[in-house]
Amino acid sequence: MRKLRKILLSTIFALTVSTTFFANTAGTQTVTAASGTAVTFKRKVIAYRTGSVYNFVPMGNAADNRRALNLLMEGNEKKVININNNVHIDTYLRPGNNTTINAGKHTITSDKGVIINDPTAASYTNFKNLTINGGIWKNSSSSGLAGTMMRISYASNISINNATVYTNYKGHGIELISCSNVVVNNCTLKAQGKCSKTCVEEQLQIDLSSPTTAPGLYRLSKKLCNGTPCKNITVKNCTIQGAHGICANFAGAGNEAKYRKARNYHSNITIENCNVTGISAEAIALFNTKSATVKNCRITTKTPKSRNSYSVGLAVAYQKGSAPKATTKNVISLINNTVKGGQQGIFVRSNASKKLGTVIVSGNTVSAKKGKKNAIKVLSAKKVKIAKNKTKKW
Repeated sequence: MRKLRKILLSTIFALTVSTTFFANTAGTQTVTAASGTAVTFKRKVIAYRTGSVYNFVPMGNAADNRRALNLLMEGNEKKVININNNVHIDTYLRPGNNTTINAGKHTITSDKGVIINDPTAASYTNFKNLTINGGIWKNSSSSGLAGTMMRISYASNISINNATVYTNYKGHGIELISCSNVVVNNCTLKAQGKCSKTCVEEQLQIDLSSPTTAPGLYRLSKKLCNGTPCKNITVKNCTIQGAHGICANFAGAGNEAKYRKARNYHSNITIENCNVTGISAEAIALFNTKSATVKNCRITTKTPKSRNSYSVGLAVAYQKGSAPKATTKNVISLINNTVKGGQQGIFVRSNASKKLGTVIVSGNTVSAKKGKKNAIKVLSAKKVKIAKNKTKKW
């Protein structure tokens, strides 16, 4: 158990433990337990346990806080960890399956990142059932971490709610690699420090597993980098600002071309009721994504139009390779958004072997710095529906 000892004392402490449970919405419920069983580490109490619920007690030392929290979170049994104080940790927390972390409005400060899992197999079910409710998650540097704060890979049934995640413009607030059934709800992802004019890192990164898109996995095992995409990803009610805001990635050039095939395309990505800003690249870019919905969002790219495609507000693109068969069942739906971009506001295209399926662009207000006629462009789709949009020069 990583040289840690978990001792459950048989003595029931006569004290009142205030436990706050956070639902997957903004609401909260407060429950008072009449007793708790002490859990100790290094002869110090690190939590009071009631059933599967642990109320964490900070230890004062960053490394010991991380070790103690990981001790409480490890394993596959169902458990709820309540963080009821501000906490300093030295590096990543590594929750096990079936873990709920309730952090409320408390700040978790790390000298590196905050959440990571290391998969052992290239399967969506390798890691499952993680819920993070609340918390202000940040690096100890005022300029943020130039890396990934939350990296979740080969995982399913992941829910992140009401969390605020800070990182550097060169980093990622949340990185999802080869994940299925993920909801990011009512979160704020915001970059810190200065953004270079050519930075293209994204605050919410939706990745397939390849050596260039997931170098951390490649270092763990080359077998983990087989091009598995993400599917069934929902981002709603969020505020996101970065060099890129949200990006679904594609594999790189050269030896990575083998991952630009139909089986490596993301599917069923939904972004709704979000405010997304790109400072030096597209606010939202969905590459090699065969089905997606973006609706009721405010999308702004502040990149100068001289940056060409990086200045697009909302981009959907198939990149070079063997794309999925162009079918009307694969739908890109862009509805009721307010979009501001440079070269284009909305730009949909295919540079791959096949056209996109159905593309719907409806009810949007779209502005482009390059002019009204460039506000919306849809190329290379089997079926196109463009209706009831307002276009402007920005």
